[in-house]
Amino acid sequence: MYKNLAIVVFVVFYSLSINAGDYCTEKITTLILNSSDIIFKSSKSCPNWCRVNSDWSEEQKNRAYSMLLAARTVDREITMYWEELSSNCEKAVEIHSSPSIIYY
Repeated sequence: MYKNLAIVVFVVFYSLSINAGDYCTEKITTLILNSSDIIFKSSKSCPNWCRVNSDWSEEQKNRAYSMLLAARTVDREITMYWEELSSNCEKAVEIHSSPSIIYY
């Protein structure tokens, strides 16, 4: 009986942790590099302005900008992980949100 209870508790906590964020595959529609930020818009999760996390190192920001620029230039989809999103990419993130992971 305790084994079954432990399994049920594990499944409930596991399913709750799955909804902690979403990976969204989408296209970059606009990309701006200014003196202090990398700002972009995307086709699904970020139709308003989002940005690359300003706490990332310069090397991480350079790689992120390169990936976003390449995706925009060749009109290719990329995948971004949004910690605050749990809607299967159906809703937009808040303005100036930052993805925690970018896949090209």
